[in-house]
Amino acid sequence: AYHAKAIESQPAAKLVAVADIYRESADKCAAEHSCEALYSIDELLKRPDIQAVSVCSPTFLHAEHAIAAMNAGKHVVVEKSMAINLPDATRMIRTAKDRNVKLAVIFQKRTEKGAQKIKKAIAGGVFGKMVFGDASIKYWRNQAYYDGADWRGTWDKEGGGSTMTQGTHGIDLLLYMMGDVEKIYAWMDTVAHTRIEVEDVALALLKFKNGAYGRLQTATATNPGQGNVFEFNGTHGTAVLVEDTITSWAVSDSKETCARETITGVKGEASTAASSATTFPVEGHIIQIGNFIAAIRGEEELICDGYEGRRSLQLIMGLYESARRKEEVYLDELLKGLEV
Repeated sequence: AYHAKAIESQPAAKLVAVADIYRESADKCAAEHSCEALYSIDELLKRPDIQAVSVCSPTFLHAEHAIAAMNAGKHVVVEKSMAINLPDATRMIRTAKDRNVKLAVIFQKRTEKGAQKIKKAIAGGVFGKMVFGDASIKYWRNQAYYDGADWRGTWDKEGGGSTMTQGTHGIDLLLYMMGDVEKIYAWMDTVAHTRIEVEDVALALLKFKNGAYGRLQTATATNPGQGNVFEFNGTHGTAVLVEDTITSWAVSDSKETCARETITGVKGEASTAASSATTFPVEGHIIQIGNFIAAIRGEEELICDGYEGRRSLQLIMGLYESARRKEEVYLDELLKGLEV
């Protein structure tokens, strides 16, 4: 529904059809958005009047569906996470390159005003040398959430738990702000749910390539959920971002004292997604779909292309690898043999 609404908001786009193997779901969505209902991806991909495809299927199908669409000559925008493993993500990037089509990954938190203000401040050296970049991504999902779909809570289909599914937006934003992570040491556990294989809590210590340190927490076991909370600390200043609102901002021209400022124009509309899987704002999708269309026309660079989309997946895979091996993992090791 978010993609449909975002497409409908664009004067340069038209929602032609929706496809779902569950006919009732396809019919319902098509009726709501005044478009055609199709019942297989093959039906959709053979249509010459469809130039671009939004891939909103379960996570384990993202790579299969995106690659099929790109091989059919369609531009693709795919929901997070772009894939459940790095080889599949890399195949997606290679296919986009080989077929000369656009591949965009939805990470709409990048578009929010508060995030943009902090991103520019870090890049401009406003906070001095970065010392810490922390992300606390604590959500609540009840047992019914996991029981409601047989692919949820499984390694082979969901690809992970609180880190992969709920944490990925915050992880992408942390990397967007701080740059790549050099190495990670992590723990994970399942503490509040039954009948799931994956983690519902995780904790990781990070060393960024820029020399800063970081802490990452993810959960679907904390009730009520607190959502995404970020702290960025440098030698000249600090900013705290809660969801899409800057709640604290302190900057100084020296290392001695920092003056707190009242921040205006960067307060967002808080989402209840921390405690519910069904409520998210659509504004970020509208911005990214608009950017996707402009990129197809050669007017803009993608906000998040396949390479950028793979960064968060690389960190997530590093977290899982470190937790399983109980040792420090260098993230670049995970991309050996996966160069594009």
